[in-house]
Amino acid sequence: MPDESELSANRNPAIEKMMAILTEIERQPNGLPLGRVAEAAGVTRSTAYRILNSLLAHDMLRQLDNAHFVLGSRLLSLADSVTVGALGTRVANAAQPIIDEVSRTIGETVKVSVCDRGQVVVVAISLGRKARALQAQLGEHLPIHAGAGSKVLLAHSSRDEIDRVLGSKLPTYTERTLSDPQELLTELDQIRQQGWSIDPGEFDLSIRACAAPIRNRQGQVTAALSIPFFADISQEYEASLLNAAQAAARHISEIL
Repeated sequence: MPDESELSANRNPAIEKMMAILTEIERQPNGLPLGRVAEAAGVTRSTAYRILNSLLAHDMLRQLDNAHFVLGSRLLSLADSVTVGALGTRVANAAQPIIDEVSRTIGETVKVSVCDRGQVVVVAISLGRKARALQAQLGEHLPIHAGAGSKVLLAHSSRDEIDRVLGSKLPTYTERTLSDPQELLTELDQIRQQGWSIDPGEFDLSIRACAAPIRNRQGQVTAALSIPFFADISQEYEASLLNAAQAAARHISEIL
């Protein structure tokens, strides 16, 4: 087997620089401007500029209004076989412009998730501009029994899938995590009836979230749109975020 020096000598320098840039941007959920990209990846500004333009052209990156570069939706389609498949790609493509607009309007982070082999995976994100907007990571996997978006997806899963989840050991993250099967089943029934979900601090007591279902043409729930926020806000503001989540989810559903 060749040693590391042999492998390095046979690598493509352009691809190595591209991967260095993607790696640095991956580490910064809020994105990086051109100068920071070049500095962090150890390349000149002109080199970074050319690589970034190529990545933008192939939707590997997106450029925000503040000129920062973030990861793009093309990465999801490349990962179809190991993550969310064609459904996640379609949902992400339909959702991205809508959640970008919602995020610009309310200043909070907005994300869209789908079910993926017993877990929940985030397929689209628009990061909030407010100083206290929470972070999220594209491709992040979450448990299916905890969190506003996860509970929306589980509530509209098949009865066999719900029974499978309820029959397994449910991890507890905070005192508000629903790990008792009967309590969770009651919560799922309520979510189906009311058409939305609230996370009262199931991962972190200082963080809450609201979520609404995204439906396909047949009316089936295929994804969930959620908005995370800090818990120390007014009830009126929380209600406005829930309204925004429901309206955006309906808009994406119309497109799908």
